[in-house]
Order: sequence, then structure tokens, then C-alpha cells
Amino acid sequence: MPDTKPHIQPHIQPHIQIDPARCDKDGLCIAECPVGIIAFGPDGLPNGADDAATRCILCGHCIAVCPQSALTLAGLAPEALPALEKKFTVTPEAAEQLLRSRRSVRRYKSRPVDRELLLQLIDTARYAPSGMNAQPVRWLVVEGRERMLELAGLTANALRRLPYFLGFLEAWEKGEDVILRGAPNLVVAHAEATGFDHTVDGAIALTYLELAAHAHGVGTCWAGLLMLAAQDSAELNAALRIPKGHRVLGALMAGYPKYGFKRLPPRKAAQVRWL
Repeated sequence: MPDTKPHIQPHIQPHIQIDPARCDKDGLCIAECPVGIIAFGPDGLPNGADDAATRCILCGHCIAVCPQSALTLAGLAPEALPALEKKFTVTPEAAEQLLRSRRSVRRYKSRPVDRELLLQLIDTARYAPSGMNAQPVRWLVVEGRERMLELAGLTANALRRLPYFLGFLEAWEKGEDVILRGAPNLVVAHAEATGFDHTVDGAIALTYLELAAHAHGVGTCWAGLLMLAAQDSAELNAALRIPKGHRVLGALMAGYPKYGFKRLPPRKAAQVRWL
């Protein structure tokens, strides 16, 4: 016997929802949408395009810019997002000092950085911009001198074919860690190796992390030798447990600085051209 019950379509919430009781029709969400999927409707309220769910890159500009908390994005209500607090606004002078005073730290105290703090730094770094808001970066944290020395040794082995690293290799063979500098931690950013090139995304995310670390009294230094070795060394990537199909985007040594800096160092004057 055929089924004669009427077919009921499941209710699907629109990707972008507007609360008409809150919306003041200022059009800020329309102006801020980078992919142009919001427009004014006949009633003067912003409307999401029919294909908004497939074209949206979930950058969140629309929901973050609305002063009336009138927009819900992909089921996420504005109340679920942290509000910006004016008491934490950084003055230009404070920001400039933070940026200028960041140093590449190569002498560390032996104790590792607390896991909770490292997770907090990574949580801050996930807000770094990425191409098309892909947020491709995945994180790996290395702890302990034994593991760090293992990675330094694998890096040294991978660089033996390059004669201009001879000085680093000679120091390593004498027992001096000039590769990972005695750091207690290493933070590695990696992403899928195919498709869009995420090199810049990784560099920006790691820069966010190192600046956040500096604000928390944690020193960092780019692990350039390990980054170079990871391009070709299967052994190093295996030791790092980099997932199949992923590649290392960058890495930072991290730890509490053994020494402090009291002044800003000299830097070359900026060379600027105006067009």
C-alpha cells in the first residue's frame, strides 16, 4: 500500500538571520561583508542571499560589526561572542613598545612553559588573519629537553648536505645546541600541503603567537634551521608526527628568557617610496 502521508520538508534556518526588533537598518553588515552576500530587502532589512551558506567564508564581520546585536550567523547568536572591552584598549605608545621590544630569545631558563599558558597563546594566535578565512593552521607543541635534543640532532643530520651550515654542525658535534638553543619548548605550525599555499597564513599565525608570548613574559625565536630541514627530511617530519599530506609552515622555540633587555636595539632607518 503506497504511503499517502504528506511529505514534510525539514525546517532549515537561514544562514543569516536578522532580528527586526533590534535592527536599525544602518547597513553596517552589508558594508562589511567581504563576499557581498547581504543586501537590503524590500522591507528595508538586510537579507542574506539564497546561497549565503555556500558562499560565506564565516569571517564574522557581519555579526561582529552590528551595534544592535541584531544578526545571527550560521546559528551563532551575537551573545555567544565575547564583547570588546574598552578597558583593554592598547594605546599606540604601548603597542609600539610591545612590537619594538620583542627580541629573538636564544638563552632560556630550564623550566618549560606552562601548558595552560601555551594553550592560551595558541588560542590568541587562532585569530590571526588567513586567506579567505580558511584558518588552515594546525599546532604541535614539543615539551622536554630529551625530545628537543632529538629534534636538534635530526635537524643537524638533515643539514649536513649544505656546506654553509658547517659552523652550526661543528658546534653541535662539540655538544653546543645552536639549533634549538636549549629551549624547553617548540611550537610548530603545519597545514595541508596541497591546494592553496598556506605559508603566509602560518607566518602570520606564528607572529601573533610570538607577540602574545612576549606580552606574557615568554621568549621565542624562529627555529629557522629546523624549518629548513623539515622541507626535505622524512625522519624529522616523522619525529614531529606531522600528519600525512601536511607540511611544516614554521616553528618557534619558546621558553622563559634567562636574561632581560633594558633598551631597544638600533635598527636601520626605514626606506620608503611614495607613488
